[in-house]
Amino acid sequence: MVKRVGRHVGGGPEPEEERARRERDDAYRDALSRWASGVSIVAVREGGSVHALTVSAFIPVSLDPPSVLVSLGPNAAVLPFLDPGVALGISLLAADQKGVASRYADTFPVGPSPFRDPGPPVVRDCVAWLACEVQELLRRGDHTLVISRITAAGTGPDRPALTYFRRGYHSVG
Repeated sequence: MVKRVGRHVGGGPEPEEERARRERDDAYRDALSRWASGVSIVAVREGGSVHALTVSAFIPVSLDPPSVLVSLGPNAAVLPFLDPGVALGISLLAADQKGVASRYADTFPVGPSPFRDPGPPVVRDCVAWLACEVQELLRRGDHTLVISRITAAGTGPDRPALTYFRRGYHSVG
């Protein structure tokens, strides 16, 4: 039987520096899981395909000019398609759209497209949407911050919004 100690298998105790980093990272993730945030889908239309992912790291930046920021991890499906000037859609999801959120949180989403066509790639019947143009990409740590100017906005049916809190989906409103 292989003895497991920390992250190491059979090789003795976990090095102190690695253990401290793992504990710090776990505490950071746990603390941030207690921050309730809205759930959105960021999407780019490239040729005939839509590339999208679920994002909870979304914030308004400015009213003049109207702009927003999303934070994308290094493996984000849309990242290879983003450059200044590229159009993207941001859909703020409704509470009954958990399935769409889960699908696009996956690296390889499968299922029917929830996106409107034509126009900006936004999810049908989301509570609100933003059509944007990428203005700037900033690399910070292991993430890319995408600052975009809003070119159009709209709202969908009036119903509760989808939120993410303590590693699970919830409804608000």
